[in-house]
Amino acid sequence: MRSSSREERLLDRGTRAALAVAAITWASAVAGRWWGEIGLVAVLGVAAAAVGVFGWKPVTAALAVAAMAGWWSGHGATVRERAVLEYETPAGEVVMRVRLADDPRLGDFGWYVLAVADPPESGRPRAIPMLLTSPAPLPGVAGDRVVVEGWRSSRRGNVRGDPYSGVVTVDGVASVEGPGSWWWVAGNGARSRVLERLEGRGPVEALLAGFLVGETRGVPDADMEALRRAGLAHLVAVSGSNVSLFLTLTVIALGPLGAGPRRRAVFGLVALAVLVVATRWEPSVIRASIMAALLLGGRLFGWALRTLTALAVTVALVVVISGELSTDVGFAMSVLATFGVVAGARLRPEGLPRPVSTLVGATCGAQLAVAPVVLSAFGTMPLLAPITNLVAIPTVSAASASGAVGVALGVDPLIDLAAAGARLVLAVARLAADWPQVGWAGLAVAVAAVASLLTRWRPQVSVVLAAAVAWSMVGTTAGLPRPGAVILDVGQGDAILVASGGGRTMLVDGGPDPAALDRKLAAYGVHRLDLVVLSHVHADHAAGLEAVLGRREVGEVWLPSQPHETPTSTRIAEIVGRLGIPSRSAPVGETLTFDDLALEVLGPIRRYASPNDQSVVLRVHGPNGVRLLLTGDIETHAQADLVGLDAEVLKVPHQGAATSDLEWLASVGARLAVVSVGPNDFGHPSADVVAALEAAGAVVHRTDQNGDAVVDLSGDVDDATQDAETPARVPRNSAGG
Repeated sequence: MRSSSREERLLDRGTRAALAVAAITWASAVAGRWWGEIGLVAVLGVAAAAVGVFGWKPVTAALAVAAMAGWWSGHGATVRERAVLEYETPAGEVVMRVRLADDPRLGDFGWYVLAVADPPESGRPRAIPMLLTSPAPLPGVAGDRVVVEGWRSSRRGNVRGDPYSGVVTVDGVASVEGPGSWWWVAGNGARSRVLERLEGRGPVEALLAGFLVGETRGVPDADMEALRRAGLAHLVAVSGSNVSLFLTLTVIALGPLGAGPRRRAVFGLVALAVLVVATRWEPSVIRASIMAALLLGGRLFGWALRTLTALAVTVALVVVISGELSTDVGFAMSVLATFGVVAGARLRPEGLPRPVSTLVGATCGAQLAVAPVVLSAFGTMPLLAPITNLVAIPTVSAASASGAVGVALGVDPLIDLAAAGARLVLAVARLAADWPQVGWAGLAVAVAAVASLLTRWRPQVSVVLAAAVAWSMVGTTAGLPRPGAVILDVGQGDAILVASGGGRTMLVDGGPDPAALDRKLAAYGVHRLDLVVLSHVHADHAAGLEAVLGRREVGEVWLPSQPHETPTSTRIAEIVGRLGIPSRSAPVGETLTFDDLALEVLGPIRRYASPNDQSVVLRVHGPNGVRLLLTGDIETHAQADLVGLDAEVLKVPHQGAATSDLEWLASVGARLAVVSVGPNDFGHPSADVVAALEAAGAVVHRTDQNGDAVVDLSGDVDDATQDAETPARVPRNSAGG
């Protein structure tokens, strides 16, 4: 008995050591990724301090080695990205064989996919990918080898977080060849079977595809936003539960074959390789698969790994192998959620059956663990997340099991049963989506609630918690200027609030991110919008509107005029129609009264080849003569047709891109020019545009540097001019930004 107790203590000590090594490796990788050589100095300083305090012991040495390995990996990831973005790709016509790094996707500007030359071009490292673009669908899936013909430019940038050097505009595809490796063939085959069996069945079955292989392109964005607001978005990011389910089904399938534990472990490792390919190597899948592989390897070789030990080793391995994942939000949430599940399952609430108490503890533990990352990344977290997950997690597990067997065997009743589970999850998400979101105060309340359960001071703590919950849900708001406007800092895109003195509010565009727009509207206390205007069809103006439609009361919507459309604009139009919101095209040539404001609809005055030129152009007149010109993304053709415009405040077209006529910009005579811009790889705003505006006498306000631009429309022209020169009333408020 004594020996067993000592063994347990040693295991606990080993687990703690493994967790320490993982934490040090991860933190050092982040330091190397963000701070480079300065991070190295910090890592060496911490290592030296540890040696000075604890002496040169095996544990200290292991931590020092982990710190150096982490920094090296994180810094190496940054160096690799920089090498891609600095590589000079020769331009010209090309006929080349490439290997697709992902599945082709449809964006607002056509189809696109990352690819690498196969075989590598002379002088070009294999690790430097290119971006393939095409107005027509691109054939093939990840891993396929495709011979393409087209024109290659030297443009560089990032897409979905991955860098590229060179853009190939594909004119034709000569051949498509599948991958040669068995895991590619098996993984792509499993993925395609799931998608083919569920294709065209509707949004519920599309959500089921998300449960099984993480494919959510068929799920309406409104439903994805509802899942996010309900705290259920992680269910369509394939994770540990999916990996466990997949392995369980594999073991069950091997049962009739009489396979022993070791043989099952071998088959399980093979199945993991297939699953990683089928789910397109999501960070959470990589984490869960490596962790599962360690546990299976323990069975194979007679190791005794605890769950937390396996998690720690997994984190250290992943971070050292791929420094890019050290700062990946999905990876961080997967790791923290797993830790929370293991820790929370041990804190079982009293008075509940053991399975229920374990589920409650694990769910609450996971939500608390990921809360800091969620709040840092998104600003808020769902109030009802613990409750919605208690309902959804068992439902998703059952639906995934039924759906996987139904798809594998071609049994439609099982697929229908799985779809019923997905439908229930969607219903829960839609119901919970309209409940309040909480911030850091709400997290403090939740932590205090857990602490109260572990103390004897529950009545006293309950009173404090009740008051804190009420406070956290009220939050703070920044007042809208009335009459006035706020050009919101929502990233790389446009979103402008216009408020009348009579209490009416208008939103022009929604920016690229529903979550960012939702936070801004909440910060300014906006619950109703009398008018929503979508200037044109691109996602950086349209996508964020899903935070408004169906979430806030909307009086009327102005939709872009034909003939242009994109997947995003089509989806917005469908949502507007489904909700029954009155809609029309912008009444060009009319001037409308908006309480004490006048809205002059100036464009588009004709049809243009470019969707940017087709932007709705508005001029807002304040009661005392101050004018605000909202230009969407108009370029030189539309600008040439809109001569003689002047305004005291200008929303600079197209994030300040070099697609504007510099003389036209100067001719507006603006005293304040606002560039609505976020982090980007396009060089926005153009230095020439900024210089031209400043030379014309304008103060240039960038939302990425200065936050929200608050424009007071209540003064007269002289006041506006004076304020612009010494930005007081006009640009410097950055509430919520």
